[in-house]
Amino acid sequence: MSENLIDIGMYITYGLLAIAAATSIIFPIIHFAKDISKAKGTLVGIAILAGVVLIAYLISSSEPYEGVSAMASRWISAGITSVFFLAGLAILAAIFTEVVKLFR
Repeated sequence: MSENLIDIGMYITYGLLAIAAATSIIFPIIHFAKDISKAKGTLVGIAILAGVVLIAYLISSSEPYEGVSAMASRWISAGITSVFFLAGLAILAAIFTEVVKLFR
């Protein structure tokens, strides 16, 4: 009896999770489609992030790690390179902001 209730609860949870995931994807797309001019900044940011990941992928090593395929190894290397590159950009942006503040 209690196992059936647990199963029903799990199915309800899965359904609600699927609804939440669908709405978190669908509503932003609808919002962007309604006013493209406000979405330009977000789209530029996504394009820049995709460019960083592409560059990191192109310069990453495909030398396989132990127990990992060459493709997975390359994506892991690209992810690590992307993190380092973006962290460096964040540090440079913080330094630039502080230097600009000094001269105002």
